[in-house]
Amino acid sequence: MLHIKSIFLTGLMLCAFFGSGLFANSSPNFILVLTDDHGWSSLSAPMDKSLPAAKSDFHQTPNMDALLERGMRFSHGYAASPVCSPTRYSVQFGKSPARLHYTRVLGDNGADHNQVGIPQLLKSANPDYRCAHFGKWHISADPERYGYDVHDGRTTNKQGGFTMRNHEREWGGYAEEDPKRVDSLTARAIDFMQDSIKNEKPFFVQISHYALHSDLVYSEDTYASTLLSKAGQLHSNRAYAAMVADLDRSVGTLLEAFDSMGLAENTYVIFTSDNGGMPCLPMQVNKGAPYAQGLNSPLLRGKWDLTEGGIRVPFAVMGPRIKAGDQSDTPVISYDLLPTVAELAGFTGSLPKNLDGRSFAAVLNNSDSLIARPAEGLVFHFPHYNMVGINEPHSAIRIGDYKLLRFYSSQRDLLFDVAKDPAESIDLSGEKTALKAQMSAALELYLEQVSAEKPEDSNSWKKGNFGAIKTRFFERYDN
Repeated sequence: MLHIKSIFLTGLMLCAFFGSGLFANSSPNFILVLTDDHGWSSLSAPMDKSLPAAKSDFHQTPNMDALLERGMRFSHGYAASPVCSPTRYSVQFGKSPARLHYTRVLGDNGADHNQVGIPQLLKSANPDYRCAHFGKWHISADPERYGYDVHDGRTTNKQGGFTMRNHEREWGGYAEEDPKRVDSLTARAIDFMQDSIKNEKPFFVQISHYALHSDLVYSEDTYASTLLSKAGQLHSNRAYAAMVADLDRSVGTLLEAFDSMGLAENTYVIFTSDNGGMPCLPMQVNKGAPYAQGLNSPLLRGKWDLTEGGIRVPFAVMGPRIKAGDQSDTPVISYDLLPTVAELAGFTGSLPKNLDGRSFAAVLNNSDSLIARPAEGLVFHFPHYNMVGINEPHSAIRIGDYKLLRFYSSQRDLLFDVAKDPAESIDLSGEKTALKAQMSAALELYLEQVSAEKPEDSNSWKKGNFGAIKTRFFERYDN
């Protein structure tokens, strides 16, 4: 296994100096940890403390749990998309994938790459900011274009060991010294942080992990440790559990460095994922059928779908003046990160036009605070056929506790109270007709205003059997 503990020697020696508050009144630092395909219930601590089922019955994540306990967890934290690239693009620019016209994996349909990103805003607030991105980028424009001083370039899943079309290797699991590069990514981020502090520069570093995307890759000793524990009913795949544990170890390494460098007084750590977890293991072409084992339970389904399992993700922030162990039930989303970071950094200029995101800085100080948004609700848009998941173009809007799902091929809207019914098991569309009409109109208005792609215009993957989709997915609501 790759050992990186030696990197702390310098940090420990200088701890007293840097922990003295030298930078306490300067621009804050930011560490964004973006994981891949990370299910809401994949941690050993619940993302919603009022819902015991919102945690894994097998995975052990003591370091991620510690991050939650040291900061604020968001029980209703969302990724902007059920697939990776649109969310990653959305994170950088504070806009929805629908507005950005970037709704599919590594494919944009007329997307405008002349956007202002997080590094550019930070450098407007303070030219001394140094910005770095390590790991999976998966956007069709270079990181340097948006102000990253240090980066890995236009990386994709390939750099994280994604073999694709090798079913046995992808889902069978195998050992590597630095699985999914979890150790080396964290080590490089820590080096960057130490160098920035040495040069008295505030920093923003995004660690975009390749885990937990397939292939299932793990370290030998971590996998051996899973053999000592009984598998759960929700999570039972030992290769996957080992990969989760390796990712957790890297988070622990980061937190240890964070403490050794005395960063607590002036640094925010943000932890979230690009989309929901895999709905089942191994993955197969599903075409709308129920999964034999829903890995994101109690949420419905997973990656590729706008059901809660596909878009509700782990989301937590720790930093100055954030109450340890606090929880907010206020919905937040990936594209809120840009305006939030800007506000916390003291940016006083004009934010880019047409932002969908809004700062949740006030929520960090008061968990009950609400967010005034520019449009009614949170809008999700996935106008594609994708051969997996529901395999039907669909959109969604959440307003308050309610969420409307619109399916274009089946020409059907479903309505759920996702605060009370995160499993989306009770369709309220026939009962709350006025609310359905209101939310439907709000969804249509937003998509029209941003000139969102229509299913017939989108650069789709392979189209499916709509009749089969209708009978297999909707039968749970029609019985």
